[in-house]
Amino acid sequence: MKKITLLFLLLVAFVGNSQTISHSTSMELGDTNVACNGGTPSTSSDNRYFRFFKLSDFGIAGPWTVENVKFGIQSLTIPSLPGGFPITVVLYSTPASNFPVVFPTGYTEITQITTNFMADAAETLVTVELEATVPAGHNLLVQVGYNAQEASSGNRVFLSANSLGQSAPTYIQSTACGIANPSTMASINFPDAHLVLSVTGGTMSVGDNALDKVSVYPNPSKGKFNIELPSTVSIESASITDIAGKQMEVKLDAANSFSISEFKTGVYILNIQTSEGVINKRIIKE
Repeated sequence: MKKITLLFLLLVAFVGNSQTISHSTSMELGDTNVACNGGTPSTSSDNRYFRFFKLSDFGIAGPWTVENVKFGIQSLTIPSLPGGFPITVVLYSTPASNFPVVFPTGYTEITQITTNFMADAAETLVTVELEATVPAGHNLLVQVGYNAQEASSGNRVFLSANSLGQSAPTYIQSTACGIANPSTMASINFPDAHLVLSVTGGTMSVGDNALDKVSVYPNPSKGKFNIELPSTVSIESASITDIAGKQMEVKLDAANSFSISEFKTGVYILNIQTSEGVINKRIIKE
């Protein structure tokens, strides 16, 4: 138990100045959202919703590390999904400021995580914990969505939206309903569907130095990770610490990549000793 507590404190020590950003005027759950569905009983088709954040509008100069994404679930029925309904959150960074023009060109996926939600998540605001850093000068795109369910299975979810106002548009994309590219809800005649969503993140408290630009991607990963760092920084050694506090050596290749494919799924801390000091990154093995 002590080791787990220390590990948690280690995480907190390296991320500070937390800030929550949102285009939702209110995070109150509502029932104005729309989704592509079909079959009898009604079943979820593929639906992806987007919120684009120009970080400078929120006073964020970057780099900015996302800690969690919150969104509402209006309703959820899962008659043939005993393990829960899978909803995926994807984060992208981009230097672009004119989403959805040319998307996905110029957008870099920085993390993706799928969470299975049970029926009791209906009418609640849920939190998806993750970690990914948006580089300085880039903007953030958040995608929340799900794949089509088995036809007429009755597995159906509605993410929550309200009509209480928003500071930027909600976008939707659905292959099944012929919405090939992200489109505003207003453009498909649902102007009052304002997706309830917020993002919390923070700047790295290690200071405004070269270590701020060290990133690990993709994260989560099924096993292979890459460490990206400025040319002025070199890696001297690296190790992994699991949730129980056990430390294991990491072997980096010439491109500063490594694999933990043989490890169990879960959360680990990557400890990197560099020429500029020590930095720790939380990574997720899927």
